[in-house]
Order: sequence, then structure tokens, then C-alpha cells
Amino acid sequence: MRVLLFTQYYRPEITAAAMRTEAFVDGLAARGHEVGVICEVPSHPQGVIEPGYRGKAVFRSAEDGALVRRVWVYARPSKNAVSRITNYASYALMATAVGFRGPRPDVVLASSPPLPVGAAAAAVARRFGVPWVLDVRDLWPDIAVVLGQLPEGPPLEAARRLERGLYRSASRITAVTEPFKTHIEANGGEGKVSVLYNGTSPTYLDAGRTDPDRAQLGLAADRFVLTYAGNIGIAQGLEAALEAADALGDDFQLLLLGNGPRRPALEEMAGRLPAGRVEFRDLVPPEEAARIMRASDALLVPLARNPELRAYVPSKLFDACAIGRPVVVATGGEPERLVSEEDAAICIPPEDSAALVDAIGRLRTEPELAERFSRQAVAFASQHLRERGVDQLEEILAVA
Repeated sequence: MRVLLFTQYYRPEITAAAMRTEAFVDGLAARGHEVGVICEVPSHPQGVIEPGYRGKAVFRSAEDGALVRRVWVYARPSKNAVSRITNYASYALMATAVGFRGPRPDVVLASSPPLPVGAAAAAVARRFGVPWVLDVRDLWPDIAVVLGQLPEGPPLEAARRLERGLYRSASRITAVTEPFKTHIEANGGEGKVSVLYNGTSPTYLDAGRTDPDRAQLGLAADRFVLTYAGNIGIAQGLEAALEAADALGDDFQLLLLGNGPRRPALEEMAGRLPAGRVEFRDLVPPEEAARIMRASDALLVPLARNPELRAYVPSKLFDACAIGRPVVVATGGEPERLVSEEDAAICIPPEDSAALVDAIGRLRTEPELAERFSRQAVAFASQHLRERGVDQLEEILAVA
């Protein structure tokens, strides 16, 4: 098959979206398919186009069996509604124009959000008279409303109409959770939707087989280190983790590995705690993140206490479980259901600092419990490999 993938976010950007689409591209290319990618020039999440990708409308490169075309986008550090919509629209227009000029694909695949990615894919699919498949990683615009990125008003109503239109237009749809599937089927996608979970990769499973030197990674040897790795935003509800860190004493440290809009406020909050109780580090490549996570004593996968978020499963859940350290899942909803079925994590309510203190206390005083959760977490993650998702995706693309 000749597959053309539209995704706004792709490597070298380090995002959950980029890692999911990267697995799709690498897996399909390894299976002998001809894969093309149309993505933005690297600029996310900082909102600044990287120096090596300025001055041209399109950058073309052959990468690991795929032809990648990176298109110019409007990028600004400001993340207000106007700048976001302009960024999304600029990608959709550029991607559509580039897709129209390229070779005819057999099938088009789009990874959303943002929704305009799907609009570009649908336009190119119509141009060539081929089917297209929509991969839904998050429910947009619902998640944009939850995160305060899209206010009530005409733009939101237009986004909802676009959402329903794309569900009706797509030949097939993949979704990352069962609740997502239910939502999509109720909004125009009935009979088209398959669940294609996020998953982990050998990078994280391999990291779980060796114990790195904590000192070399800058982790304190005399503290219990709880690590969160990922976006530091509104949806994570990390304030409760800092409240727990305040209560857990000087032999505890919370490590927050990543960037995001809530980091400045959390850094200010951490500044009022005893020195060393909370440490912030910038985003690092997956290989280094995996080593830091393995060197930690436990890992945290949180979501904010918002009913709309109960349908969401953070992609970091699968990577955290693969590491072989006990995982504290502070989410409720679908993530709790998944790990509870396999007894793969300690589950606590979201944004509950007292429950987090109790969970850490249990892991510290009951080593056999920590070992059991670590072992079960790896077994759970091993059932959810991104490579297996590619097998499922290949079948969906073939019959679209």
C-alpha cells in the first residue's frame, strides 16, 4: 500500500502524538508499505520553529523508509485561542496544498487532534478518490474546552460541526479508548470505529531490565523519589502531588520531568516547600527519560479531577508500567479500569494528596507490595506494545 499520513506533530518533537505516529510510520514501512508523512516543521510545544527549519515553505527528507515533508506553520510562544487556531489552520492549508501536489496514495491516514489535520486528509483523499482513516488520540474540541484552549462561542460550534463531519466522512476510525469509541459512534461514526490503544515500546521495556546508577542521573540516594514524566498542564492536576511532597518529609522527593503551561505556577508553589523536596527537569529524549524513571522508586500517572477526563488514558501510563517500578495511578475512570483488571498499579482518586501520601507510605513499608505491582505493571505493558497496534492498523487500512 501507498499510505499518506497527516499529523501535525512528528519527530523530532517529543510528544505523545509524535511517538504514536512514529510507531505507525516505522511499523508500516518495516512491513513493506510505501509511507509518506506530512507534518509541521518542529515547533511544538515551545511555539518557536527550530533554527534548521526556517526560511522555506517545505522541507523534504527520506527517513527510515518514509518520505517526510515538513511544512511551515504559524508558530508563537503565546498559547491563546487565536494563536492556536491560526497555528492549526496554517498547518491544514499547507498540508493540503502539499498533499495535492504529491503522488496518488492508496489510502490516507490522519492523526487528530487538532481536527484541521482531519480536514486536510479528507480534502486530499477526495482529490485522489481514495479512502481515508481518522485516528482519534483525544476528543477534540472537548479536550480543548477542558484545558481552556477554546472558549464557548462560534469557534467552538464550528469545531463541533467539523468533528461530526469528519466522523461521517472517514471510511474507518480508530480511537484510543472504549469511551472515545462510544462518543464517536454517537456523533456520526457508527459502525466505523475500532479501538487501537496506545502502548509502549522496547525502549521502556529494555530500560526496565537494568538498574542505572542513581548518582550518574542526579537522583538522591537517600530519598524516596517519585517521578512524573510528561506534559505539565492543567489536565494533570499536579498541585496535589506537591501538597503530598510537603507532607512526606525530607527523605522524599518529587521529580517532575517535562514542560508545560502549569510549570511556572508549580515552580512557584515548590519554592515555598523545603529545599530539595520538589525538583523540575526539562523534557529529555525517551531513552534518557526511561533511565530516570527506572532509577526512581515509584512513578506517578495523574489526571485532574474533571469528569470529562475520565474517558482519557494518558499514553504515559503504558511507558510507566513498562519500566518495572510501582506506578501510582491518580486518575479514576478508564485508566483505573485498565490497570485494575491486571492489578498493575496502586489506584487513588485524582487530586487527592492525602491518598497519595498513604500510597507512598504503603510502597515504602511493604516492599513485597511494591515488587508485586512492579511485576504486574510490566506484564500489563507487555500486552500493549505499539508494534501490535501497527498490525491492527495495517488490517484497518487494507479494508478502508
